[in-house]
Amino acid sequence: MNLEKYFEIMHLTEKLKNNTRHSWLSSGRRESVAEHCYRLTLMAYFMKDEFKDADIDKVIRMCMFHDIGEAFTGDIPTFEKKEKDSLKEEKIVENWIDELPKPYKKELHELFKEMEEQVTTEAKLYKALDRMEAVIQHNEADIRTWLPLEYELQLSYGEKEAAFSKVTEKLKEHANNDTIEKIEKAKFAGYVKEDTSDAVLSDNIGIIRLVLGACFTNCYIVYNIRTNNCLIIDPADDAEKIIDNISKNGLKPQYILVTHGHTDHILALGALKEKYNIPVVISRIDAPRLLDEELINERPYVEVPYKAVYPSVLLGEGDEIWLDDIRFETMILPGHTPGSAAFKIDFKNSTGHRTDENKDTAAKYMDAENTIYQVGDSNEPDNIKGIIFTGDTMLAGGHGKTSLPGGNEEDMIKSLQRLKDIDGNYLIYPGHKEITTLKKERQ
Repeated sequence: MNLEKYFEIMHLTEKLKNNTRHSWLSSGRRESVAEHCYRLTLMAYFMKDEFKDADIDKVIRMCMFHDIGEAFTGDIPTFEKKEKDSLKEEKIVENWIDELPKPYKKELHELFKEMEEQVTTEAKLYKALDRMEAVIQHNEADIRTWLPLEYELQLSYGEKEAAFSKVTEKLKEHANNDTIEKIEKAKFAGYVKEDTSDAVLSDNIGIIRLVLGACFTNCYIVYNIRTNNCLIIDPADDAEKIIDNISKNGLKPQYILVTHGHTDHILALGALKEKYNIPVVISRIDAPRLLDEELINERPYVEVPYKAVYPSVLLGEGDEIWLDDIRFETMILPGHTPGSAAFKIDFKNSTGHRTDENKDTAAKYMDAENTIYQVGDSNEPDNIKGIIFTGDTMLAGGHGKTSLPGGNEEDMIKSLQRLKDIDGNYLIYPGHKEITTLKKERQ
């Protein structure tokens, strides 16, 4: 091979270093096609003790070359790739091989033909490992990079390809166990994106929790089941996801409530305000933070600069917001910020929930262990009187930072005690982590 052709190939394959895949790395950046291919070759190499009769050197060559077409086309995720995309890539690769010198041309044409036919042990092993590498990489990535469809896809992807051998079947089983463990841990930590699950169901209240942004912030869409009117609490980030959930559930936004003016709770505020043209509600004390672009944008995870949003309603202690017949009472709880607010719903003050006179419309809720209880049931752990959206004041097992500008530890201790002194048990919907109860946080 002459040097010009040699360097032409090297420059082409450099694109595999630049072109990124759908997968993310544990470090927080996207994986390149070249990185996928490199580990795939290692996976093949370390299979030679399990496949003693296979030509592992050939499997390694398959792993090296299988994605060469993506130097021309880029990566298309498997759940988006159409037949026409595959045919286009195949044609491009054929044309590229045709331009290679004879020894390489013949060898690579035969190699790709064998890979495509999926008859030999070598071809089947390469394909199974290719699928498994993607599953392993997803398990290593932060779960918030997963799309909703990938929670199920992780468990099924590569299952058919792995079935040709007991060795690859065990590999798939091990990867699936890692996937299940990752999802369970994420649920406990409150990191799972619950797109349409109602965490509270009653005669008139539904809640959708979305975990959004770099800080895994809980954004809540609270809606009236009877009217489909809703309000949004803490539009943390990813306005498109919030809008999509509102749209596919047929909801009608009426307000945006903000528990406090920290960056990780308001990055989607501007887009939602523009989309729905509805009132933005925040405490009078924290309201200036929504106008301070420099303060909001100084956080390192801000990708799209925040633009100031003027609040429409300024709240003080005891002020009320009504979503039809659902009453939200404001509590001003300084500590995390000077004007941090919580929003409390008492079932007795929101029609359609259980009262002494109306026992047939008892609220239902799901606890952190995914057990569904109905208020008033004999197996219900303690009578739930209502719901409190606490922002970053009360979290499961602790509280938000007091070290940021405006934070005060002494105020935080007083605010937490004030919450704990509320009579009875309430569901706590915090700004981060999992849903908890007031009874549990008192312990």
